[in-house]
Amino acid sequence: GYPCDHCNCIDTKAGNLKAHEESKHEGVQYQWDKCDYIARHSGNLRTHKKIKHEVEQYPCDQCDYNATRSSDLKKHKDSKHKGVRYPCDQCDYVATQVSSLKIHKDCKHNGVRYTCNQCD
Repeated sequence: GYPCDHCNCIDTKAGNLKAHEESKHEGVQYQWDKCDYIARHSGNLRTHKKIKHEVEQYPCDQCDYNATRSSDLKKHKDSKHKGVRYPCDQCDYVATQVSSLKIHKDCKHNGVRYTCNQCD
């Protein structure tokens, strides 16, 4: 392994140790001029650019929300700015999205049980 001279960290690759020393002990930061994001690793900055800046954005004209799909922007505007609601016809539940109402009705009124992919 490659031990750090400044702490107890031991890396399996010399390149990883160099990145560790730069970010943890030398204060090296990676910043892009298009936003205020600052990363301690170049890979994190690359990921940020791809996720936040290289996908098509659909900004809301009423708040700071940005969607990556026009359909998501429409759902956002309907629920947050237009007050669109979907009431359950069997109880007092009110959803902000059709998909939420469907899940509610399935679980509460139709006996459907969804399994959790995180649990046994």
